[in-house]
Formats: sequence, C-alpha cells, structure tokens
Amino acid sequence: MAEIHSGFGSRAEAQGVNLSIRDVGGKASVSWPTGLQLVQPEFSTDLSTGVWQNLGAPTESTSVVENVAPGQAFYRLRFLAPSIQMQPKGQSLAAGGSVSLDVAAVGTAPLTYQWLKDGVKVTGQTGPSFQLNSITASDASSYSVVVANSVGSVTSALASLVVTNSLPSGPPLGIYAGNFAGQTNGGFAALFRAQGPGIILAHNITMDEGLFATNIVVAPDGGFVLAGEKQAKVTGKAGTEALEGAMTGTNGVTRAFRVNKKPAAGVHQSSAGFYAGTFGGLFTGSAFVVLAADGAAFTYLTSPTLGVVSTSATIDSSNSLSAIAAYTLPGTTVPAPIQITGTLDTAARVFSGSYSLSGIKLGTFSLTRSVSP
Repeated sequence: MAEIHSGFGSRAEAQGVNLSIRDVGGKASVSWPTGLQLVQPEFSTDLSTGVWQNLGAPTESTSVVENVAPGQAFYRLRFLAPSIQMQPKGQSLAAGGSVSLDVAAVGTAPLTYQWLKDGVKVTGQTGPSFQLNSITASDASSYSVVVANSVGSVTSALASLVVTNSLPSGPPLGIYAGNFAGQTNGGFAALFRAQGPGIILAHNITMDEGLFATNIVVAPDGGFVLAGEKQAKVTGKAGTEALEGAMTGTNGVTRAFRVNKKPAAGVHQSSAGFYAGTFGGLFTGSAFVVLAADGAAFTYLTSPTLGVVSTSATIDSSNSLSAIAAYTLPGTTVPAPIQITGTLDTAARVFSGSYSLSGIKLGTFSLTRSVSP
C-alpha cells in the first residue's frame, strides 16, 4: 500500500491529539479520540511546503477514510473556532413572566459561553441558555453571548428584551349572569372568586342540556375551558363588563352566550353568593342558586326524574322570589311551566321555597350559602 505517516493535533499551541492511522484496503483510515465535536481533518504530502488540504468536510465523527491515498501523506486535525447556528431571539412580554434566551453554536470542544447584558458580563450565566424569571422593567435590555474555545470566539447578535405592563393579578372577580342568545328561559351564571375555583351553572333550553361545575380554573386573562367526559363543554372569557363564550352539548350543538357582570353593591350585597342544597317531596334532587348583590338570581334544579329546571329571576327587596320556568315533560312536546317561589333569610343566609306544576307541589327546597363572592 501507499506509505502513510501518523498525524498530530491542530496548531502548535493547541492541545495535542493522538491520531490513529490504519490501512483499510489500500486507503488511510484516520481516527481520533471522542469529545472534540467539530473538527477539520487535513493531510499534506510534503511538510516542507507548509500546504495542508482538507480531508473531506468538517465533521463531528471520530474517523475519516481517505478515498485516494497518495504515495506519502501526513495527517492532522484542525480545530475550528465557534460559529453560531442559531441566534438568541428578542422578545416582548409582560412583567412577572419568564423568558429563555437561547443560542446554538458549533466548533471544536470545549465551548464556553458568557452572556452579556448591554455589553456587561452577567455573573453565573455561562451556558447556551439564559433563563430569566419574574422579570421586571429593569430586565429590559439588549442581550448577547460570547462563545469561545481554544481557537477563537464569536459574539452573537443582540437580542432585545422588551418588558410591557404587569401581568393581570388575576381574572375579573364577581358574579356574571344572563341568558343564551335568543332564549328567555334557562340561562348561565358564574361566580369567580379570589380564593378557590369558580362556579358555573348553565342550562340551555334549546339543547336541553344542563351543566353544574364547582371546579373552574380561570386564567389570569379571564379565560377558561370546562370539558369533561360525557358532559357539555363550556369555553369562555371573563372581562370587566361581561363574560362571553359558548356551550357545546353532548350532541355536538353549540350555543353562544354573553352575560353581564353584576354589580358588587346592591340590596342583597351581604347575601350574594352560591347557595346549594336538596329538595324533596313528590320528586327529589339537588337545587342551586347564584344570587348577585342586585337581587338577580339564577335558579337551577336537577332531578333524575325531572331533568334540569332553571330560570333567571329576581329576589326583590322584600326577600321574595316568584318565577316561572319553562319546562317540557319528558317524552312530550307539551310545555308545562313550573312555578318557583322562595324566601331569602338574610340573617341565616338560607333560601327556601318550593316548585309547583299546575298547582301541584313537586317538592320543597332549602339552600344554604356555601360560597360568597
């Protein structure tokens, strides 16, 4: 075979690298230790000329085979200075948030990193990623990173971090109530509070589908999604004036709603909240009411026999409620209005009353406030 000579590392001042050279079918197979990452294999046929030629392209492999072996050759590895493949990206986000500035670089290992803020070194930030948490206005700056190795260094492009106004401290709090579009019965009510999950009562007459949930997690921007197996799905977003969204039934039908936020002050301010309990008599089941400070009340009854009966009503200044809930008997198309009457005990915060159909009392209920706004 052709005569070959063992090689050596990169520059004279670089660390030494032992190359292993073997004859593989009349060609030179050159290999070297792991851990160098990107290197450029080179060969020379005459050291006296000082001319070295690339042996293939830069590689992260640990070996290379020379396809055409010269009569005499010498081999070495040329270490490569860092080059940046992915620049850190500028971002704009609200105070209180988190951001990660990232760089991707290649070159002969080991690579070192030093992040700069407005050209000044940031202590402790010596990796390819720079994580900032709970950012404030003082973090708004231009950031860059210097990547270096034994051969040289490169500085990334500037990444500007823009810090906007603070994140919302939480979703709008309070009580929202109203009806689905085009409906006068049934309705939608929500209670969002600072401590604990939100509550939603919803009954769409057209869809003949009701929903009761006490585990609503509301995002800081007021958005929420309630989706459970074998039940209706509700998505919405609460604002300072109204809550808008849609309810999709188990039959796939979707109905939109926009309900107004109720005032925080009113005749029933001290009694406002979510009331829960049971009713018994001719039929049994569970009953709920969401009462706003202005007296607006959404009543919701659910029974294995009756299904869902609900309506929007008002508890007046004398603490009384009287309302008619549109209802269709199961298996029929005949409307059968159900009358709901009740009295609010403002001292005990108990709402009690009855449901009647054509003068026949279906059952009585007693509900206790379990959640205040």
